[in-house]
Amino acid sequence: MATSSPPTKDSCVPLPLDPEVLNDLQASSKDWALTHGLVVMYMAPDQICCPDRITYVPHTLLPSPVPRRLFERMVSLQPHINLLMHRVAEDREFMTSALKSTIKVDDFTAKLFEIYEEMHQAGYTKPVKLTLLRSDYMIDTTSPQHAMKQIEINTMASSFGGLSANLTHLHKYTLGLHSSEDNFEVNIPENKSVEALAEGMVKAWQLYGRREAVVCYMVCCPEQNIFDQRLLEFMMKKKDSGIRVIRRSLTDVGKRGRLSEDRRLFVDGSEVAVVYYRVGYVPSHFCCGEKAWDAKLLAEKSLAVTCPSIDWHLAGTKKIQQELSRPGVLEKFLDNPEIIDDIRATFAGQYHLELNEEGDAAAAMGIQNPEGYVLKPQREGGGNNFYGEELSQKLRELEGKEERAAYILMERVQPQVVSNYEVRGNQPVEMKDMVSELGIFGIFVSKGSDTVLNTSAGQLLRTKNIKTDEGGLMTGSSCMDSPYLV
Repeated sequence: MATSSPPTKDSCVPLPLDPEVLNDLQASSKDWALTHGLVVMYMAPDQICCPDRITYVPHTLLPSPVPRRLFERMVSLQPHINLLMHRVAEDREFMTSALKSTIKVDDFTAKLFEIYEEMHQAGYTKPVKLTLLRSDYMIDTTSPQHAMKQIEINTMASSFGGLSANLTHLHKYTLGLHSSEDNFEVNIPENKSVEALAEGMVKAWQLYGRREAVVCYMVCCPEQNIFDQRLLEFMMKKKDSGIRVIRRSLTDVGKRGRLSEDRRLFVDGSEVAVVYYRVGYVPSHFCCGEKAWDAKLLAEKSLAVTCPSIDWHLAGTKKIQQELSRPGVLEKFLDNPEIIDDIRATFAGQYHLELNEEGDAAAAMGIQNPEGYVLKPQREGGGNNFYGEELSQKLRELEGKEERAAYILMERVQPQVVSNYEVRGNQPVEMKDMVSELGIFGIFVSKGSDTVLNTSAGQLLRTKNIKTDEGGLMTGSSCMDSPYLV
């Protein structure tokens, strides 16, 4: 994190815990997690996923404090952010103009854009669209009242909607073991993320209109985070017993998928109603060759509901988010001045790095004050950003090169610090200074020009050691958490 010392927020209980209390609570926390499926596949030291072994998901022992007014405001804003991103994805002129410099220098985004263009030129449209997205924020302490600043919007493979609901219940349990207050639960907000996200999936499947058609999860094989995905699958089945889910890799679909004359997608003989991507957001997911890209193109050509569709996928790039932060751009997509102001207030400064006067000035800012910024490529999944001296060095390397336009420079948030205990496999449970990132899930379902479902869908809090820059949970940088509203 940045070198200055941000303000610290008191924990939900007095810390540090008595050693005996700590031992009892951590044992109970681990047992509860394993008993209730708050787990991931065990990852061996050689980074090989072990399909017959599980471990509890890394998590905080206690929920972390989040200002109630900020939390509730972000929840209320989410439907407006959903609508904003829908309108952005539908605006071909804006998308094309915004991404024109990026696709010249970023091969992965260019490949996605090729598919996007091919769909438009062929006149292919999706009768039904579904997006399960997540808007991520950190509490910025530079203003007297503090404010939420948006870190990114995830429109592709927004994970942990299944496990996060379970973690809320775990934290209610552990606080109940320790807290002497009777009404502490009112400060832990309800989290129905898995139910809400499943409702969106079921709605899209029903709108497709063929009950014999399946939902196809596009996944990695093996998948460390399979239980998060399965919880969503099981909730879908609970809501409509007619749903059947199949799990396939991109290569599987590229090899064994086909389109009928009326653009129906079939995989291994089963018609597909919904394609749900939990893979395909980084170049390494396509490293097995053209068959993986064939699967992406096949799904987009089809009538199947793709979550997300290619336009929504591109709308989630860092470049689009930087363009939305420009003066006057939000007004192009939203009408309500108050909502526009509220969304704009969440934006940290974002700057393009194209080879022009504006881009050169932004690069100079980053080089001169590397601790004040983050350098972001057009990538998801954690572990891709540059900080501090590495940021400065990278910008110097990119000086005068068109490749620089593939990155975005973003002001670094000075986050609120909390004290908590991290419960992680094969590591001692110790109190640490930590910072949190709040994600609000959203659902947007449309049929033609009609909005069918637009709502917020629960939350995810990820917390990391203050000494850690990156925040990816599956990359080992952070752990799952729950907000305790104060």
